[in-house]
Amino acid sequence: MASRGLRLWSSLGGLVFVVLAVVGAIFLFDGPSDSSPAKMTSWYGSSSNRAHVHIGWVLTGLGLFVLIWFVAALRERVRESEAAAPEHGTFLSTIVLMGGTVYVAVAMAGIAVTDGIRTMSDDTYHHQVYSGVIHAAGDASYLLVVTGGVAMAALIFASSVAVRRYEILPHWVSWFGFVAGVAAIFSLFFFTMLVWLLWVAVASVLLFLRARPATAARREPSAATS
Repeated sequence: MASRGLRLWSSLGGLVFVVLAVVGAIFLFDGPSDSSPAKMTSWYGSSSNRAHVHIGWVLTGLGLFVLIWFVAALRERVRESEAAAPEHGTFLSTIVLMGGTVYVAVAMAGIAVTDGIRTMSDDTYHHQVYSGVIHAAGDASYLLVVTGGVAMAALIFASSVAVRRYEILPHWVSWFGFVAGVAAIFSLFFFTMLVWLLWVAVASVLLFLRARPATAARREPSAATS
């Protein structure tokens, strides 16, 4: 089992992921993707603009890295609660782990496609820009990321059920989670992404607060007397 300190700080990975993902996406998806070939050639032909995209790739990649730690901390917390009630098995913690793993893998593929193709003029003859390919890459990478929302929805739904069943987090987080899970399924609409990103940030902060030694010490006596 992970040490308390490691899991404590890993639980904040969800909040860090949201911040890095939002800031990174602003850089990564900057630049025209459906403008005239001349405008796209002008923008992507600039090395400084391509560096702009690379920065977004790095920030978003780091965000996904810390998301892995958050998923592990969340899965560990759910698994502990399941262990206290063996009749429930490990179904929910397994879904949390699988959902988080699939989302991270698909999202990493999505940002790699975005950065690799948008900046490919670094390696083309005379820094040639293929506007049609960049447009196709934008569509492909966006669909990769939003399709991964289904996996994120599985993680959120499983976590919300665990919150209701084991009181891992405040009860209202589960209701918010059911809404966020539906939003994650419909990630094709940009604003719905903000809903589930907010849930991840909120759940991350609350998981951190619940895992603090002082909080755990206050909860243990009440659990012992119940």
